[in-house]
Amino acid sequence: MLRRLLPFFCAVVLLWMPFRALAFAIAPATLDLSGKRGETIKDTIAVINNGSAEQTYYLGTLKFVPGETSTPSFIPFETDHSGLPEWIAFPVKIVSIPANTKVDVPFTVTIPQDAASGTVYAAITVSTSPSQVVASNGATVEAKMASLLFVTVEGETVEKLALLDLSSSNAADGPFDLARQFVFRVQNQGNVASVPTGTITLTDALGRLVASQPINVEGGRVLPMTTRSFSGSIGPNPVGFVESVRSQIANFAIGPIHATLVIESGSQALTKSFSYWTFPLHLLLTAAMAVVILLALSKVLSRGRDRLGRIQPGQQ
Repeated sequence: MLRRLLPFFCAVVLLWMPFRALAFAIAPATLDLSGKRGETIKDTIAVINNGSAEQTYYLGTLKFVPGETSTPSFIPFETDHSGLPEWIAFPVKIVSIPANTKVDVPFTVTIPQDAASGTVYAAITVSTSPSQVVASNGATVEAKMASLLFVTVEGETVEKLALLDLSSSNAADGPFDLARQFVFRVQNQGNVASVPTGTITLTDALGRLVASQPINVEGGRVLPMTTRSFSGSIGPNPVGFVESVRSQIANFAIGPIHATLVIESGSQALTKSFSYWTFPLHLLLTAAMAVVILLALSKVLSRGRDRLGRIQPGQQ
């Protein structure tokens, strides 16, 4: 059993290796399509041979389970290939591509008449070895890459998100720094994939806007009936004492800070917030040091004037 599962685990790891680590690439990384029941959709993916010799590539499909982070878990074709993988067809499943050449490989998606409305998903895979060879030989390691395909079946679609929670932590070393790391979780309670957008803002006790940061700039999507975590940071995060002083001058804030996250999806606007305290320690330490230096200089100058005042004319 272990020998049979080992090639699959190796393939899953290689699916997420950087493109430059392999001699080929595919594009796009994700593909969104939509259509009506009974419709056949035609499209292509690009396979790019970056190697110095001609290479033969094998196309296939895999189901995957989205994780709460951005990394999905792939399901072996032999275990389950129902749903979207069965809707996908390749006119040619084996292509030979010359060195340093890109080829657009066609495929079709035929939506069944009884398909439920909403977003379904699967991966189109490209490998350098046929799956049956990998499955029968534990010594063979398959180099495989995947393009994630999302197909929305038109009809009774519902887009509904829920913002479950929002938490934060210090983004820098000090406990009272303005910068914060934040994490929030979004649950898709509808039947279509959603890409949440919005902003997180910081305001001080007077309501003054201190900082603003867009969220999900990478365009991560939340798939139907799943929950996904997103993270980010807001506020300046300088390195070194001098840079911290400059940053605290440019972004001066002291006391309670109110952070507000607003997520927009379709007609929805979801909001959560948290509060924390900030204290410009580096700036105030610098100001205190400057005051001490000025007081010391003033004392030295005062003593000098007193000495000069006690010296009478002719007493040199």
